[in-house]
Formats: sequence, C-alpha cells, structure tokens
Amino acid sequence: MRHQLIVFAGITALSLASRGWSAPTPLSVSTPLEQERCFVPARPDRSVHMPPQARSAPSAYAGGGLSGGQGAAAIGSVSSAPSAKHSSSAPMADAVAESASPPPAPMSAMVSQAPSPQEEAPMLAVGPAPNRRGPSVDFGATVHLSNDDSMSLASAQRVLAALELGYAIPAEHIRPHELLNYFSFDTSPVGPRDMFSVSPSLIEEGDQMRLALAVQGAEGARRPLDLTLLVDRSGSMSSDNRMGYTKRGLQLMVEQLQPGDRLDLVLFDHSVCTPLKNFVVGRDNMELLKSTIQSIQPKGSTNLDSGLRRAYGIQTERSDAGDRNRRVMLLTDALLNTGNVNMDLVSEVGKSFDEHGIRLTGVGVGADFNDTMLNRLTEKGKGAYVFLGSEAVVDRLFGSGFQSLVETIAHNVRFSLDLPEHIAMERFYGEESSTDPNDVQPIHYYAGTSQLFLQDLMTRKGLAKEDALVFQIRWEDARTGEERMEEHTMTVGELRTADARNAAKAVALMDWSDRLLDYAMSGECGDGFAAFHGSKEKLSDGELDFVGTLLAKRCPVSLPTKLPLASSGVTLKLTIDSDTPMTAAVLRCEEREDRQSLSGSDQVARFTNLSAGSCQVELRGGVPLRAAIEVPSVDASATCRVRSGRINCTR
Repeated sequence: MRHQLIVFAGITALSLASRGWSAPTPLSVSTPLEQERCFVPARPDRSVHMPPQARSAPSAYAGGGLSGGQGAAAIGSVSSAPSAKHSSSAPMADAVAESASPPPAPMSAMVSQAPSPQEEAPMLAVGPAPNRRGPSVDFGATVHLSNDDSMSLASAQRVLAALELGYAIPAEHIRPHELLNYFSFDTSPVGPRDMFSVSPSLIEEGDQMRLALAVQGAEGARRPLDLTLLVDRSGSMSSDNRMGYTKRGLQLMVEQLQPGDRLDLVLFDHSVCTPLKNFVVGRDNMELLKSTIQSIQPKGSTNLDSGLRRAYGIQTERSDAGDRNRRVMLLTDALLNTGNVNMDLVSEVGKSFDEHGIRLTGVGVGADFNDTMLNRLTEKGKGAYVFLGSEAVVDRLFGSGFQSLVETIAHNVRFSLDLPEHIAMERFYGEESSTDPNDVQPIHYYAGTSQLFLQDLMTRKGLAKEDALVFQIRWEDARTGEERMEEHTMTVGELRTADARNAAKAVALMDWSDRLLDYAMSGECGDGFAAFHGSKEKLSDGELDFVGTLLAKRCPVSLPTKLPLASSGVTLKLTIDSDTPMTAAVLRCEEREDRQSLSGSDQVARFTNLSAGSCQVELRGGVPLRAAIEVPSVDASATCRVRSGRINCTR
C-alpha cells in the first residue's frame, strides 16, 4: 500500500458526490470534555512482571480486554461545557495516580448498535460475487484475489530499516506481497465517477505472461473523525526512542486535525487511564491536547487487552456518531506480558471493532515490536498497520500521509480476475487467491493508496488478441453501506501494447525479496544478488537503486564512485515536483551535507554558500531517492521530478 496524497485537478464536488463522497459539514458535538488524572508516577508494584529489556542497537530506526465500555466517569474526572475559549492547557503533573482498570467484561455485554448510514444517492447494487467458472488450475477461471489482508507497510519498513542499520533480518519479517504495496508504481487517475483505476502492464515470453495490475484508489473528502488514540506507555516503550517516535507522530497528527474532529487519548501499561475523552477540535484548547501528549512517559508492564477493551467501550457507548469516521489508532510495541497475553484471544477484539463499524489502524513501534500480534489484530479488524522506525517515516505517516492512515474509501473490497478460455493462472504473488470467493478475505481500502497485483499466467494455442480479461472490484460504500461494482476490461492486444515497466519492476522486487529471504535463512549471499543488480540496471529506478545499495552493504558489489567537489558562494534553489510526499531534501557535495525540511505546502529547498561542481540530491519520503546534479558557478534554480520511484533533477 503506497501512502500518497494526489490532487486531481478538475474533479468537482459533483464528481466526488458521484463516488458517494461530499465535503464534510460542521457537526455539533455535545459530549463534554472529560479528563482522568494519569501522570503521577505510580508506586512500583512488585507483583507485576516487568517487561524484558528490548534488544539494543544504535539506531535512528526503532522503528496492553474491554474495561466494561465505561470510559467516562473515573476518579478525578472533570467535564467542560462546549467552548472555543477553554483554556485548561497545563499538564496534569499534580494529579493523583490512576486506579487500576476494572476487570474485563464479556464482549457481548458492551456491544451497541452501530449507527445507521445517512441517505445517499442510489448506486449500482450488486449481489455476492458469483463463482462463474472452474478452478484456477483450469483455463478460463474466475480467480478471487487479495493482495494483502491487512494492507500493511510494516514488513517493508522493518526490512529496509534492518538493512540500513545492520540488524539481523528474521525470515518471517520478509513478506514479499507487502513490498508490492510499499513501493511506487505507475497508476492512472481515477475517473470522475469511479472509485478505482486499474493500469495493466505485461511481460510476455512464449506461452508465459507476467501481468501486473496497478490499482489506485480515489481520495475523497475526509469525514469528521471520532478517533480514539490507544497509546502504549509501558516500560519497554523507553527503548530505542519508541516513545520519542510515538510523541513526535502524535504532535504532527495534531496539525492535521480539522474542526469537528473528536479525540480520545487512552494510555495503557499494566492498567488503563484516559487523560482525555471527547476532546473536540475547534471547541477545546489545542494546547491541552499537545501538553497531554508531551506528558506521556513509559512505566509499568503491558496489558494490551485491557487497553483495547477501553477503546472499544468508548467508541461503542456513543449515540451521536452518525456519519462520522469511527476509528481506533493503536501505537505499541505489542510486547504482551500482563493480563490476557494469548495473542489469538486478544486479536479477536479486532473482529468486534470491524463488526461495529469501528476501523482499526495499528502502528508498530520499535525494532523488535511484536509483528505477529499486530498482523493478527489488524487482519481480523480489516485494518492496516505500519512501522515507526525513523523520523522520516514518522513525518511522512503523520504529516502528509495522515489521511491515508485514517480514511477508508471502500469497505469489504473484493477483487477478481476473469480469464479467457485460453489463459490460466499459474501463480499469484499476493496473500490469497481462490476460485471460491468465500476463501478470500475482503479488505477495507484507504484513501489515496494503491496496490500492485502480480500474477504469472499460462497461455495455450488459440489465444487471440481480442480475448478479454476482466478485473472486477466489488465493495460497500464507506458512507452508505450500499454495494457497488466496477469492471475494468482489457484485451490481450491492449495488454501487449501496454508499458511493461510496472511488471518489470514488480518482478525485480520479487527477485530482491527472494534473494533477501535466502540470505536471512542461510547467512550467505549466493549468486542471485548479481543477477538482481543486473535486472534493476535496465529500469533506471530510484527505489530499486536504493534497495540494491542496501543489499550491497551485506553482499558487496561495485558502487558508483563519489562525486567530486569543485569555489564557494553559490545559491541553488531546488523545486520538488513529486507524485509522493517528500519530507526533506539533502544536498551532498563531497564532505559537505546540507538538509532542508519540506512540507506539504512548501516543496522548495534553498541551499546557500555552495561550491560549483558535481553534487548529489537525496529526497526523503518512502525511501531515499538520489540523483546527480551540477552546481554552476552562479546562483541557479533546478527542479527534481519524481514519478513512480524515478527521479530526474535538471537545471
């Protein structure tokens, strides 16, 4: 899943409404602000098993069920009437210690009726996806596909961080299909009346086809949020800057909020505490939110189950959710050691979230966070999860990529591919495929994100250029719940004339992940790395260059020579034209390195007092992209253009 914000010029309010979206309107939120006192250090509880020390590695990367559903009345809670002049902004440093969470109540005891969706314009109604043809081993099958049930970025993020910093890479962390979500591919603009676009790419060799389908989701206007932030403050969050990344991300998130958004902040260690509940942006003092976030400090052990139950209770007890975007965002290293520590049982809460229209986003923090726990939880909750392992990743996810973390455009999305009678599917590179739609889990699709579906196809005699493949997408409208469908038809003739770049890049990434898996299991480089470097050179792709460089740290290959330095005083203005958000621009001229931060509204970097000569530009976003640039002997301007992982800088 590639997180990016794309502005479609010319899309009118009418065209957005045709997708089932409309601009958010100010909503009156009457629930009063409630505060629980959470920040006095508790006395050590010798009966609590403290978490083990996390594995330490010097790094810029490092990346606790339900409390009865009653998050309201608690010791020391206060409420405020709605007021734009609310000014209680100081951290509650003099507060009393929080009480322990009440014992978990049965899940069924706190289930409330999900609110009915508002009326929407009629849409195309469709029934369950039919199983029209034979099994996938047959020619002419209908194959149902899921590229990644949890739409996770964590695997790719963790592997890249481990390669960059010299960590060991457990084989189970390498999930090839997640690479196809993380890296950039060429996509098409979404039509004004569509929710998705599909861009095909084909490599054909004899009777074998490698077909790549790049699926791009629409943006849509963001609905008002009901966001419960569930933050792990256990002792293990003090390791490798986990709490630092968490607080940096939450403070950046504050800048992305909109008037009418309602927030809750739930903290868990061996107990649960809610310092803020029903905080409304535009009504309550933002300094209170910021100072409360800044006051969070690690302590105690980890009772994730109780934290999830408190968050579930807060969300389900509300009767005024209406058309609001109900979401829980969990930030944790998921190192369970107190309360219910059975990962299968804890992850069942994710299913309850989904059944009641509460969307779940998981954020893994720390080099050794419990990947299995978050993967299970977000799979059952049909949510996504990501990994915080560097400041650059934090800045991107909680800055320009925030909408893609919190807004779904389509629910229970199902993909299928109808093959003509002379084509059969030999291999699918995603997570699930079957001719039975009931065997493939649907997903929720996030705003502005894309997926790359890669499959190997077999052809036989009789195939004609007029034979058609149909990629079908079925989903439930995120606001009305109505069923919708799109069909994207492509003939064999059209596929043969399509740009093969997406398919070639996807195949290279699968080759890279295979080589990496071999290395993780054997500790030996083998001959495959040289073959990968040979294939990537044909594509001239900045992302492939980057992962190739990371591999070269483990298995050395010939690298480009350092660019020479040339007298000083020159200013270079660098404009970034990128299809993905960039958080920083770095200019390297031999021994000198200058860094400029970028924002969503300002994509211009200025470098001063430079020497004329050859330098290197590095743009930081999903992965660093690098290009050579000549600094002239006089002040100058240059533009770096980034498209689908390719970078080109010119003056």
